[in-house]
Amino acid sequence: MNIVPQGNFKSQVSTDQDKTVLSSAVPSLPDTLRQQGGGAVPLSTQLNDRHPLESTLNHWETTQRQRQMEQYRQIFGIAEPIKRTMELEIVNRTDFNPLSTNSSMHHDILLNKDCSIDWEDVYPGSGLQASTMVGDDVHSKIEKQLGL
Repeated sequence: MNIVPQGNFKSQVSTDQDKTVLSSAVPSLPDTLRQQGGGAVPLSTQLNDRHPLESTLNHWETTQRQRQMEQYRQIFGIAEPIKRTMELEIVNRTDFNPLSTNSSMHHDILLNKDCSIDWEDVYPGSGLQASTMVGDDVHSKIEKQLGL
């Protein structure tokens, strides 16, 4: 049972492999394309250039949900986590939204978030990730509204 998500951060990539696939044409040369399993793969796709905590934060809610379901299974038996998972799936598949907002009140109740206020509740659609589009941040929106 994990309280904090596993850290699968990769800071180094090794270019030399223990197993070397030899070329069928020249047996003394390694066959790079067969060794990488389907073509040339750039090292930048294998190297994670982000902060180690980013993957932990991205998987935080999933890990907490799995921990909660495991605790429900240990306390109440297998029926409780199955029931809660089925209810959450039913709410996710329905489009019933009486308040006409982006967030689903039923979804928040089932995830036990009905009494918490998140960043997305105050600033809908912004999220915690940085904006990649130029002119899409908070400051440029304020400047646009004020005509600066």
